Amino acid sequence: MIFVALTLSIVGMAAIAFWAYRNVAPHSDRLPMQWSADGTVNWRAPRLLAIATTPVLMLTIIGLIFVLSRHDHAERNMALLWVSFIGPALQAMHMALVARTVENEE
Repeated sequence: MIFVALTLSIVGMAAIAFWAYRNVAPHSDRLPMQWSADGTVNWRAPRLLAIATTPVLMLTIIGLIFVLSRHDHAERNMALLWVSFIGPALQAMHMALVARTVENEE
């Protein structure tokens, strides 16, 4: 069951990334990656890197979970379940912030 949720999560993140690459600020070469407390953009990354960062980070975390909790399957499954829900949510939030920021700059 956990592997179904994990697979759906990875597919969902890939879909979000594909959609974001085509639809979120298609004219911008660089996208915001970090905001200060007052809402100004601290730095930007190249478009492909900005969109791929969250999925790559989540895949790295999934790999670490598999390696570091290989003896305790219950702990591993619980951690993977949380990551499978949090990963797509974080990516969607980041893309929404990017879209809003770019839209407000125009």
